[in-house]
Amino acid sequence: MASWGGAEERELDSRNQQRSHALAGKVSSLRSLALDIENEAYEHNRLLDGISNDFSSGEGLLSGSMNRVKNLLTTGRQNRKAMCYMAGFVVVFLLILFYLLSRVLSGE
Repeated sequence: MASWGGAEERELDSRNQQRSHALAGKVSSLRSLALDIENEAYEHNRLLDGISNDFSSGEGLLSGSMNRVKNLLTTGRQNRKAMCYMAGFVVVFLLILFYLLSRVLSGE
């Protein structure tokens, strides 16, 4: 009867060891996954910070351009004429570009 208890104890100990190793493997993979998630979150935060800086610099550039256009429009008649000529030139250029592209694309 004593040998039966010892065999049962060894079997339980063996199962405990197997489950302990399996659990250690799962814990190791979870730790690796947590580190990967941490690194990914760090990279995303770094990317978002960079995008935020890019948008801020773009906003500064656009506001500066708008201020220059407003100053140009409010400083006298000659500048208004130049602005109208510039707008007309842009419209004519876009119409010519549209016409040429439509001819090229319809020719294919």
